[in-house]
Amino acid sequence: MLTETFRSIATATRHVFRNWQSLLLIAVVYAALLAVLYLFVWVKEATYAQVTLTFASAVIVPLLFFVLQAMIAGGGASAAAIVTQPGHETAGFVLKKSLSTFWKLILITLPLIGLAILIAYLLGKAQNRWGLPPESPITTLHTLASENKPHAQPIEWRVALFSTIRYLAFGLLLPLAAIHLWLATVRDGLGAAIKRIATLLSRAFGPQSVLIYIAGFLIFAVAPYFLLFKTTQTRHAWLELALLIARLVVVFALTLLGWTITVRALAKPSLGPPRDQANEAT
Repeated sequence: MLTETFRSIATATRHVFRNWQSLLLIAVVYAALLAVLYLFVWVKEATYAQVTLTFASAVIVPLLFFVLQAMIAGGGASAAAIVTQPGHETAGFVLKKSLSTFWKLILITLPLIGLAILIAYLLGKAQNRWGLPPESPITTLHTLASENKPHAQPIEWRVALFSTIRYLAFGLLLPLAAIHLWLATVRDGLGAAIKRIATLLSRAFGPQSVLIYIAGFLIFAVAPYFLLFKTTQTRHAWLELALLIARLVVVFALTLLGWTITVRALAKPSLGPPRDQANEAT
């Protein structure tokens, strides 16, 4: 299983770098997403123009996010289907296909968004009922990354239980389910993905799928976080600025490449053989 897992990751990595035009387009869209997201956080609602800009950013961010996922999932689904059409994986082909399919990804993701809201609400209610303080995952990770760690304290098992449930739900289960639904939607269509949703979810939580996702998670989530918050103290302002810029560039590359390779590596265990090949086998 480990051999097949690393083979899938290696194949996806070669496929990503071989199609450098689509990778460049994905990087541009990802940079635009980050820029609009920063604009949404930075702009203050003081004037009508700023309110309009904030509202526009709030609309554009999810649209760009799903266009980006359509690009990434489209490449993974095409690689799994072994498609060799003329012009396949060119920047224009990827952009055209993603713009025509991203709305399907929004629809297939809506139930997962509702489930995420429900889980967050229930966990918050349970913690309040047990008198436990709300815990932020960002705060916990920042504590792990900081140099001045607090002294060892007794473990509060109820807090640890809620943290484990939260991390499994939002860091593993829901993202894995979303990736597999996106891949199937892009390749087979929205209706076919809905009809096969039980099969897709069972494959999403299979051992090989989980191993691929965990390996990718270390690249696109864990490593970038510690690079971003692990500061390097220097006496020279320009050197410190250069190190910050270098860290930001590495974080950008790791998150983009790690997520893209992970999604495309999950295409084979998620989709199985193409529909034409499956029909010939039967």
